Amino acid sequence: MHHMPLIHSRFKPNEMLHPQPTFLFRLLVAFMCSLFMLPAFANGSGLFEIVNADFRVENEMWVADARADLSLSAEAERALENGVTLTIQYQYTVNRSRNFWPDKLIAEPSENIELQYLSLSRRYVVRNTDTGEQESYATLFSALRQIGRVRDFPIIAQSAIDSDERYYISMRVVLSREKLPGPMQVLLFWQGDFSLESEWFRWTLK
Repeated sequence: MHHMPLIHSRFKPNEMLHPQPTFLFRLLVAFMCSLFMLPAFANGSGLFEIVNADFRVENEMWVADARADLSLSAEAERALENGVTLTIQYQYTVNRSRNFWPDKLIAEPSENIELQYLSLSRRYVVRNTDTGEQESYATLFSALRQIGRVRDFPIIAQSAIDSDERYYISMRVVLSREKLPGPMQVLLFWQGDFSLESEWFRWTLK
């Protein structure tokens, strides 16, 4: 009988967040098996929602402060527990309103946050891929609560906004499939409940 190799604590945090291809293949197999084992009546569809958001000028930049309620679907949580790193992405758009033409897209920044469960330590690791900041939490609830807090995220330079024009910012939060391994993207194409995204939250620049 073959045994799965143990994951020792000598791995650095970044190595744990970016496992080797062979390890990813084993995770994919385990995840596929777990999907087939899901009962038809499994509940927990998950929900992403922007509760509130505010945008202000800080150091000549328009920045975002926001709070989101995040809960994973049963499928996403099962993938996480099987070692799949999930990416939660905040997406923003800045548009200039136009009367007789479609609104013009001015900027489209995004913020990517990785979430991983480490089975040996039973900790949930949250890593901002843009800043490199990383923290771990004892519960999934605590990890998602932290991910749901946006503080001082830069959107667009104040100088790029013409005071004589009308602008609005939109934002949403999604569970990104683009960051998953290729074979898993194909598999999850058939797993509709894995997708999670909030409604767009719209705010007019003043």
